[in-house]
Amino acid sequence: MTPLSYIEIKLCQAQAKIFEASVTRTSYSSPIFIRRFIYSSISKSFDNKTYLYSFNTIEDVFEILDDEFGYSEYGDIKYSPDEMFWIGYIYRCLCIKYNLSSKSVYKLFNAKEIVKYYNIYHTFDIVDAAERMMESINYDNSSNQEKAYKVAKRLFYTQKLKNLIGQKVRVFVDRPIGYEHNGTTYPLNYGYIKELKSLDGEFQDAYILGIDKPIETFDGKVLAIINRKNDIEDKLVVCPEEEEYSKEEIKKAVNFMEKHFKSKIILD
Repeated sequence: MTPLSYIEIKLCQAQAKIFEASVTRTSYSSPIFIRRFIYSSISKSFDNKTYLYSFNTIEDVFEILDDEFGYSEYGDIKYSPDEMFWIGYIYRCLCIKYNLSSKSVYKLFNAKEIVKYYNIYHTFDIVDAAERMMESINYDNSSNQEKAYKVAKRLFYTQKLKNLIGQKVRVFVDRPIGYEHNGTTYPLNYGYIKELKSLDGEFQDAYILGIDKPIETFDGKVLAIINRKNDIEDKLVVCPEEEEYSKEEIKKAVNFMEKHFKSKIILD
């Protein structure tokens, strides 16, 4: 998917700043603000790209929302400014890249659901995050030929991963035990192999089981595949050649990260 244009970035940024400001400028909850904004005349001006040519300030936006929906102090759930900025940005990006109205995107990802995607994708390139989110709900507006190609490509990729089960590989660790990333501390070593690239174009990622200290590289066998249903990239599980783990043991070990995804474990 092509990157956002200059004007599209400006639209995303403008909406993101409004969402961010809502944390302190409103007396009602963040989910209520999101719903009000989506169904407002301001949102329509973003949909038709006229907002950038208006003279509305951020203060004007909140006055317009109060005029349209009335003053409220209902609800006490407040998302953080960082979460709201990202939510405003990703909503607009989804509208632009999939040619959808704000209301249509909101129906796909409502106010209470959208914040969950922040935890998974807020460090991703915004267009990549939008594409992965749509794939997570199996949204596809491409042609039948394109759909068939994507399905075939995914099946071919999964088969190549299955062919690695039982094979010896070297894992290059870039997230060792104790590594912290966006509030998550890694309880095991995590890295990549160079034998295969995943569908995102990067080297194939792998979890390492059976090692209880930080390491830089590891030679072991591919024990299993973690097949993600709501992401384009699956993961390998690698362990010492003499060891075996059950699906339940694997699930428990990788739950710190896989709890954010719908996935199944393939052992053979």
